[in-house]
Amino acid sequence: MADIEFTVRLGDREVVASILDPTSDHTVPDQRGCPYCEDDAYFSGCDAPGCNGWGCPNCGTGCDLDFLDDDESRCAQAAAEDDEEED
Repeated sequence: MADIEFTVRLGDREVVASILDPTSDHTVPDQRGCPYCEDDAYFSGCDAPGCNGWGCPNCGTGCDLDFLDDDESRCAQAAAEDDEEED
């Protein structure tokens, strides 16, 4: 069984929600925490390509948007490139 994602409208915003399959492989930080250091994961709200928005502040796995400077963050660079493409 796969994880399920769905969109919910909250006022004038759409929010993507997900339900995790408890039997799926836990390979990236998510609501369950970090699979590597087992610490709590942090949700940044990042929507960069290939990012689920979850990162581990303890070991640095996953989304790095809020943990690194913009010039070092993969997610910040992807967001900046996406903004340039839209212009």
